[in-house]
Amino acid sequence: MIKVNLLPAEFRKVDGTPVVRFVTLVVGVFAAACAMSVWGYIHFGMLAEVRTRRADLEEELVGLSKLAERSQALLAEYKEYQKRRDTIEDIDEGRVLWSRKLDQLADLIHNKGDTKLHQVWLSGIRTGGSRGGGSPGVLTFSGWSGGEELARLSDFNKSLRQDEEFFADFQAIDPPRGERVSFSDGRVPELAWRFTIGLDLRDPSTREKQ
Repeated sequence: MIKVNLLPAEFRKVDGTPVVRFVTLVVGVFAAACAMSVWGYIHFGMLAEVRTRRADLEEELVGLSKLAERSQALLAEYKEYQKRRDTIEDIDEGRVLWSRKLDQLADLIHNKGDTKLHQVWLSGIRTGGSRGGGSPGVLTFSGWSGGEELARLSDFNKSLRQDEEFFADFQAIDPPRGERVSFSDGRVPELAWRFTIGLDLRDPSTREKQ
């Protein structure tokens, strides 16, 4: 049977919203509200925190970059000084500091003022070219050994050989020999041995680094 509602529209009963549509609408509104809440939390909460953290990291990166540049500069400076040091050491290995050698020789001759072992004074000292044997040069000095005994000159020669600091730059020394002379000037000593001693230099490349 077909029912026809002949009442005007304003007098008709209003139908309610279907449940499915209402639920769908409510769920949609709730989902939209949740999405807006999440977006607001992320945008105004987490995003602001991330941006702050990013700014802090960028600032830290700038500081670390400056430190890295300074470190690189210091490393380059260190390498330059190390290169200079190696050059100086190479130069030092290839030369003899004669002022130090002469000071050491003077100390050996003086022997702290003790003349019991030997009594030596020099008349001349010079350096010269190689005498052979792989030596790059020679140190030669002449003088007198006071006293009648040749053994005193031998003791002086031994002192030169046994002094490690002085003899470190030499590889060989002439044996003790000389000519006996006497003095008539009334001074002490009256007898002496005139000598000339040569010391062959060691090849600088064979010396240990000090």
